Amino acid sequence: MGVEEAKKIIMETFANTARRLGQSELIGYIYGALFLSDKPLSLSEIAEMTGYSLSHVSSAMKVLEGVGLVQRIKKPGDRKAYFITTKNFGEWRSSAFYENILRDIEETRKNLLRALSEITEESQEAQRIKEKIKKAIRRNETTKKLLLIIMKFKSEEEILETLERCLKEE
Repeated sequence: MGVEEAKKIIMETFANTARRLGQSELIGYIYGALFLSDKPLSLSEIAEMTGYSLSHVSSAMKVLEGVGLVQRIKKPGDRKAYFITTKNFGEWRSSAFYENILRDIEETRKNLLRALSEITEESQEAQRIKEKIKKAIRRNETTKKLLLIIMKFKSEEEILETLERCLKEE
């Protein structure tokens, strides 16, 4: 039960994040399903994993593609569309206020750690999920550090000017 419980925690965490950012929980469930998968998933596979209808999943997928969280790919010889996650979940967070983002980062961290602690078995799948969770924890910490740095600036212009100076110095 450890791996399945960890998967459930991950899916719920992404669904809760979607809700907090004013999106449908389905957006989070889809992202969670893709995050946990080792292969691109079709719309029907995602619908089956999330329990939502194909039409709902298709509509939600347009939102995820629009904000750059997922990418549509084609497999040679297959007419179906498949989807993978992109590595910019932090960009989604940036659409909310900084304090809400920090709360979300901390809740995500707690849930990732909780999911990790649930996995007590030593199967290949358990090891694969553990590695994905550990990577997500590292990304979560990096996102928090970057956000805290950004929050020290007074304006977006100041951030851009600082970044431009850094690039010129490089």
